[in-house]
Amino acid sequence: MKLTIISGSQRPDSNSQRVACYLKKLSNEHGFTDIQILDLSNVELPLHDGYTTDISAESHPWQAIARDLKESEAFIFVTPEWHGMATPALKNFLLHCSLAELGHKPALLSSVSSGINGVYPLCELRMTGFKNNHVCFLPDHLIFRQGGNLISSDLVCNEEAFEGRANYTLKLLKSYATALKLVRDDVSEESKNYQYGM
Repeated sequence: MKLTIISGSQRPDSNSQRVACYLKKLSNEHGFTDIQILDLSNVELPLHDGYTTDISAESHPWQAIARDLKESEAFIFVTPEWHGMATPALKNFLLHCSLAELGHKPALLSSVSSGINGVYPLCELRMTGFKNNHVCFLPDHLIFRQGGNLISSDLVCNEEAFEGRANYTLKLLKSYATALKLVRDDVSEESKNYQYGM
């Protein structure tokens, strides 16, 4: 089962990237056999301009990303909290996504905060991040508070209770991925008639 982890920070060597690597390591234990990290700090994706540019053109940088996303059965979005918001790179990424890439697939939301916060970017993504791509956010999420200290540079979690929650949430993600495959099989053709949320 293929899992794609999207690291939403625009900064190289970020805490979000470290969290993405940590979640990749844990995901190996939960039945995900093909795990890739899409690090948005390394992706040159043009700003979405409201479809005045044809992103379906084979030469558009989105097409290489879209092919990988279509093969994935589950996702993890990792975003730092910048001024209480998700990053512009992650929101731009979601503007490019459609039903074809994310539709009726589960996604775990994770945020990284250098302090004790981290909930605001999750609220922001839950409110609008799914509308036209039909991704299914899990009811549970992970907040990596004190982000620089919680996960060490060798990808060890410094809190046993948090790692227990992370493992449970990844088990939940795998279970949703299995269940939602049946949903996609059931509505795949008909859902193309209703690509945009109300």
